[in-house]
Amino acid sequence: YEFTQEAGETVFIPNGWWHGVINLTHTVGITQNFCSPRNFEQVWCKAREGRKLMAAKWINQLDIHHPDLANQARGFNQRDQFVMKYNPDLVKRRDDAKARFRESGKQNQPKQQNQQQQQQQQNQQQQQ
Repeated sequence: YEFTQEAGETVFIPNGWWHGVINLTHTVGITQNFCSPRNFEQVWCKAREGRKLMAAKWINQLDIHHPDLANQARGFNQRDQFVMKYNPDLVKRRDDAKARFRESGKQNQPKQQNQQQQQQQQNQQQQQ
């Protein structure tokens, strides 16, 4: 199907329908990708196939916030003999390391700024 959505119109795209959008003017789009315990199996199986890295990050968050769903996801993987492309444990370690690195950079910024200011002051004193 192809159509032009006019100002003030709303479009509903059914679950599972692939689609593309070309905006002809400035626009605001509101989307809702919905997952609940009721449709979790279907959403998980699509995500693990189509969004491989996101699925690894998602299962890590499910472990924290919804362990029952994380266990279901692992059960679906085992049932289907599905091996995830990205190991969730390795993805978590990498993401944790990135976060620590970013934090260490933020902590060092004031120290580096102080060192730069001290160097500038020394240079100014030497020039006088």
